[in-house]
Amino acid sequence: MPIQVVFPSPLFPVLQTDRLLLRGISGNDAPVIFRLYADENVMHYRGCDTFSNLEQAEQLIFHWRKLFATGHGIRWGIEWNETNQLLGTVGFKQILIQHRRADLGYELDPAWWNRGIMTEAVNAIVQHGFDVMNLHSIEANITPGHLASQRVLEKLKFEKEALFRENYFYKHWWDSEIWSLRKK
Repeated sequence: MPIQVVFPSPLFPVLQTDRLLLRGISGNDAPVIFRLYADENVMHYRGCDTFSNLEQAEQLIFHWRKLFATGHGIRWGIEWNETNQLLGTVGFKQILIQHRRADLGYELDPAWWNRGIMTEAVNAIVQHGFDVMNLHSIEANITPGHLASQRVLEKLKFEKEALFRENYFYKHWWDSEIWSLRKK
C-alpha cells in the first residue's frame, strides 16, 4: 500500500496547545508581521534585510498563503490564548512531498522570548507534520551561534546533521547548520 502525504488540505489546520492557538495568517496580521521582520533582534540570524514598509509584510503573507494553497508550505500564526495576541509565526517553509520532508522556520516577538513558547509551537507542528501530514522527517537550517534556536531544537530531540561552511551570501558569507528529526 503506498504511503500518502496528507497535504494540501482544503482547510487550514488550526492547532491548540496549552497556551497557544496556531492559526492561519491573514492580511489583518500585516502590522505585527511587519513589526517582527523590521526588528533587528528578530532578523539578526536570518541573513536578510529587515522590512522597511508594511507592503513587504503583506507580500510575505501572500507568499505564505500561496505556499499553503499549492501544497508547498504552511505557516501558522502563534497566538497567545489569553489575549488573542499574535506573537510570531512557525511553519514549514518548504514541503518536499515526494520525500515526505519539510523545512522548519519560525520567529517570535522578543518580548516573549525565553518562555518556552517557541518550543511549544514547534512541538505542535512537528506532531501535526508526523501524525497528520505523514512526514518522515523535518529539518531546520540555523545559523551557527543561534543558541535560542539550537535550544528549541535540542529540547525537541532534533539532531545536528551537518555544518555547511560559507554556503550562502548576504553582505558576507554565512555558515549554516542542518538539524533534523525523523518520525519514530
